[in-house]
Amino acid sequence: MAMMVMLSLALLAGVCATAMHWLGPVHRPMDRVLPPVVSALLAGLVCALWLRPAWVGVITRIALCLSALTLMAPAWLYTVQASLSPDVRLIDTLPPMSSLFAVFMAMLMIFVPGRRAYVAAAVGWLLVASPVLVYLLTHPGELGTPRGVDLAMAFGPASLMLVVLLPVQRGLMGKIQRLASERDGIEVQLHRDPLTGVNSRLFGERVLRDVLARGGTAGLVMLDLDRFKAINDTYGHPAGDGVLRVVAATCARLLRPSECIARWGGEEFLVILPDVDPGALHGIADRLRVAIAAVPVAPVAQVTASLGTALLHPADTLDTALQRVDRALYRAKELGGNCVCAGEGGPTAGSGSLRERGSVKIPSLEVL
Repeated sequence: MAMMVMLSLALLAGVCATAMHWLGPVHRPMDRVLPPVVSALLAGLVCALWLRPAWVGVITRIALCLSALTLMAPAWLYTVQASLSPDVRLIDTLPPMSSLFAVFMAMLMIFVPGRRAYVAAAVGWLLVASPVLVYLLTHPGELGTPRGVDLAMAFGPASLMLVVLLPVQRGLMGKIQRLASERDGIEVQLHRDPLTGVNSRLFGERVLRDVLARGGTAGLVMLDLDRFKAINDTYGHPAGDGVLRVVAATCARLLRPSECIARWGGEEFLVILPDVDPGALHGIADRLRVAIAAVPVAPVAQVTASLGTALLHPADTLDTALQRVDRALYRAKELGGNCVCAGEGGPTAGSGSLRERGSVKIPSLEVL
């Protein structure tokens, strides 16, 4: 994208230079030939980049070489001509190219990677700026004119300042990249549970809010490992951590990329299932239960889980949805664990408890 913008601006500058030289009172052969030729070549590069974006590296190198030749040709031709003809002054014949030279040096800083930018800047300065500066230094009469001072400043201190700013620009870019990398790392840490590797509660809450805001059919599954305290007391906390990691990995493998599992706290996990109906919600929850009970986790003989489910409704908030799935999970724990219980049909006005609304009775918790 940046290269397309630079080529388009260079093409516009070439068209303007062509118009000015053809409409101006003085018609020099190079001034009438070089701008239209360069404009045509730039137009070709713009078309090539538009049709083949993958060629951006080659097109960039061609554009930089073309820019160098465009600046080098008048710098050397008019300097040699003024040196050989006593009646010709460089300050009168040299086109207004000092600003274009500054743009060229900036392009080198932006598009040439690494240490090669220093070499490219030095070569560009020697090929374009040095003949003009040498001529002006050997012709004090022209150097003392306003145009001579302008050329000397543009091709001397100003261009060298651009080269000096090159490491500063590189350093800022590197610092920005490091800050972006650190930000991404912090964001990953916030979104990932460090023990199990699944999503964190913070990320799970964000996903649940997005699902509620989007609407549509969605469901929640809250699972809690049965008798997890006894596992820690019997085998130690390292074994308990291993159980959590195995259970999290087992559940994550059974879910699609669009579905989210987050560690909710301790041995609790919340699964968010978008675009799911009640039958599919029960089926996914039961598959999770069976998979947890079947996975071997040494040295524990068997690990089971209690699961509660809740289908989301348009009137749900984050709190009401979590209350219903939590009550369903509590019911599954009361029934002895290793089972799935479904929550009530939806939230009611004022609270999330069970009650009748009009003639419709919200069904109570039941074991699926």
